[in-house]
Formats: sequence, C-alpha cells, structure tokens
Amino acid sequence: MRRMSQKGKLREKRGTGSGADYKPWIQTGEFGSRGTTSNPIDWKTGRQVQLLSQGEAIAWYLLRWDDDNLDVREQFPLELEETKKIAEAYGIKHPADRSGNPVVMTTDFLVTRANGEIAISIKSDLKSFKANNRAIEKAYIEKKYWERQGVPFYLLTKEDMNRAMADNIRNVVAFYNADFFPDAISLLKKLIARKLIAVDMTKPINFRNLLHEHKGEVKKWMK
Repeated sequence: MRRMSQKGKLREKRGTGSGADYKPWIQTGEFGSRGTTSNPIDWKTGRQVQLLSQGEAIAWYLLRWDDDNLDVREQFPLELEETKKIAEAYGIKHPADRSGNPVVMTTDFLVTRANGEIAISIKSDLKSFKANNRAIEKAYIEKKYWERQGVPFYLLTKEDMNRAMADNIRNVVAFYNADFFPDAISLLKKLIARKLIAVDMTKPINFRNLLHEHKGEVKKWMK
C-alpha cells in the first residue's frame, strides 16, 4: 500500500467511527519498511489495529486491558485548521509535506473512558524527546489542541509502562475467542483473558506453575 493523500483519506472517512467501525488516519501498510509496526486484532471488537511503534504496542495492550477504557482509537486525526491556528499563535512551523503543504497531525491514542476522554502521545524515551526541539514543538501543538477540546493530554514513554504486563496480556488474549485448546494451559489463558480467573498480570507469568495453582478452576471448564 502506498502513502495515501489526505484527500484519499478523507474519501475513505479515515479518523471516523468508533469501536469495530473506527478507521485510523494512518495505516501501517503505508510505510515501505514495516520496522516495528504491528497489527494486533482487538479482542473486544475484532478490528485490526494500526500501531506504528513498539511503544504504541505496549501502550495499546495496557489500555485495552483496562475495562474502564470503553474505546481506544489509534492514529486519531486532529482538525487541520485548528492545529494551523495553534502553530501560528505560538510561532511554530506546522508539519508539512515535501511541497510545503500543511498535513493533518495525529494523536497516538484517543481513549474513551466511562467518565470522558483522554489523549495520549507515546515517545520512545524522555531523554531523546527532550533533545529533539522539533518533536517538542509538535507535541506542544498537540497538547494545546486537546486543551482547547477540554480533553486531558498525556505524554508517555516506554519507561512509564509495564512491559511484562503488556506481554502477559498479549499472550492470554490470543486465546480470548478460542474454541479449541491443545492443552490445559491454553484454556487457562482464555479464562484469564476473559477475566474468569484473576491473576497478577504485572509480573512475568510462568503459566505451567499458574496452571498448578488453578487446576481445579480450569478442570471445571474442560469438556
């Protein structure tokens, strides 16, 4: 898939919808090199998710696991005219294409919670971010945009997130909709994913040992 023009994205109604019907503004297939992009399936909606970095992947699993987060929309577009006004007001050069035409900016995640929305930007690490003046400028536009929308804005790095927990979540949700289980551990993972068995997800899990602890509960679900 080649890079799509902004007009093409608007025709496809990118950045609209919610839940299973949401269409991210940016898709991983638009990049020549896939690098650290990934496309997990949202186990709650069945939608293919478009994640552009390892940091985004970690954040997405953590956000999606939290049942207080009703919807998680990645690569969410900001209104171009509004970001242009903000850039002009603060003397910042607005992101543009090679021809100098302003381009639509995006926020990594717009999260709909039970009590409102929050916007989240993911950075690899704080030290690199602070050393990159251009990255700071773009993040400032993003921050001011969400402030004007009345939406709290957060900047997170991989250092702020629990990688072990994200790995555990990724491991168990692979069995969320499974109907066939080659072994009892696979069934255990489904029960954890469905939150029918509660375990500490914040530390690396040894599923063989965990099965021994919960063998009675797992046996009840075996056909």
